[in-house]
Amino acid sequence: MKNLKLGISALALTLASTAFAQTTSNPWVIGVGAHGVNHMGVANGGVDKVFDNFDQVFTLNNYTITPPLSKLTVARNLNKYFVLDWQTSVGNVDNKRFAMGKEFFLQTGLGLQFKFAGLWNEESWFDPYARVGANYLRHDYSGLTFPRTDLANNEVYGTYNGDDVTGKANHFTTAAGLGSNFWLTKNFGFNLQGDYVATPGDNSNVPDFWQASASLMFRFGNTDRDKDGIKDKDDACPDVPGLAQFQGCPDTDGDGVADKDDNCPEVAGPVENNGCPWPDTDGDGVLDKDDACPSVAGPAANNGCPWPDTDGDGILDKDDACPTVAGLAQYNGCPKTDKIVADEVTKALNDILFDFNKATIRPESKEKLDQAAAYIKDFPAGKFLIEGRTDKKGSDAYNLKLSRQRAASVVAALEARGVAPEQLKSRGVGEAKATVAETASDAERLSDRRVVVEAISAADWNAIQKSDLPAPKKSKK
Repeated sequence: MKNLKLGISALALTLASTAFAQTTSNPWVIGVGAHGVNHMGVANGGVDKVFDNFDQVFTLNNYTITPPLSKLTVARNLNKYFVLDWQTSVGNVDNKRFAMGKEFFLQTGLGLQFKFAGLWNEESWFDPYARVGANYLRHDYSGLTFPRTDLANNEVYGTYNGDDVTGKANHFTTAAGLGSNFWLTKNFGFNLQGDYVATPGDNSNVPDFWQASASLMFRFGNTDRDKDGIKDKDDACPDVPGLAQFQGCPDTDGDGVADKDDNCPEVAGPVENNGCPWPDTDGDGVLDKDDACPSVAGPAANNGCPWPDTDGDGILDKDDACPTVAGLAQYNGCPKTDKIVADEVTKALNDILFDFNKATIRPESKEKLDQAAAYIKDFPAGKFLIEGRTDKKGSDAYNLKLSRQRAASVVAALEARGVAPEQLKSRGVGEAKATVAETASDAERLSDRRVVVEAISAADWNAIQKSDLPAPKKSKK
């Protein structure tokens, strides 16, 4: 009875040791179950003969099996590879190897497990391990007398290495074995474990045995203080609710940077700027990191810099056909030239109307002449040749004469509107530059009956007569 009380006290002491552990943030395991002890699988001799009777380890009749609640395990994960445990086994156990009646048995001690699952996934349902341990064993052999028959090895066992075998009750043991947890849920499973237990401090291996056990396992003690669903052991911010993708830390501004790493936790910003928004100093919509002129507003198309206007004509270089020479918007930033004026005058005189078969300009053309004159007077440095043209209908001589007369009439009309005479000369070319056939309709040949204005260079000016033909005299009617 005294021995049984001692065993119950050892179990109670082991269980009480978990009270504080349940309040920590580390994973703990407690297991309760049954164990069996087998002395028949122990061979005579030294360590090198431990496995000589290994076949008897698997014979169920060789075990003294104690009922449930005869083994208690308390374990704590040190990391994903190692577990420290305290295992206690108790019961009434015989030693069938020496035909010893059942005696009180108590073994309690510490063990270190190496978790193989840590190599691939420490949270795996299959959780095998290798274990070594050191224990106190109470199993009284003082009542046995030797020499005595060793039923496991079929020989008389009396001395070992020349020393007398004397039984004793208290032993120091070492254990080595394999086991595995099988987790049915994250917090509940069962355990199978097998060990060889030796008594290295004794002069004999009489108390040595194989032990097998099966237990129900309960995993607990891993708290979640901030209630974010991430256990404290995996939570980088265990006191502040957070997100799994940030190891339990919050992301207040939702920018994908955890607050603990975010220099601007309340303002969204990119990861590459430590969670802060990129600045835009000049407010032009181009972020400073992309802005070639961060302190001066400018469009994104020019990398945040204002477009230049090299010639200062108010037309940006990007739109200026003459970026280094001041010009006018209507000429794409280029200055007005005599060629431009000639084109403008030609357009103004387009479809100018003459009396039929005459060089007299019809009154309906007044506005066209006024506009043409304004263009030329606005460019006093230019010199222009007014060229008359006809279609191919009629004789060459007649068409040439008519074209000369009409060109001269236009020159006269422009001079009458204030154009300097030294700016103008006229020429008729008749049908020489006509492009439409003589047989075409009158409407089709209309494009050949026109006045064209050309800008004349100073070198060519003197080579051209003032007029091929004087303008016709006005009728006195």
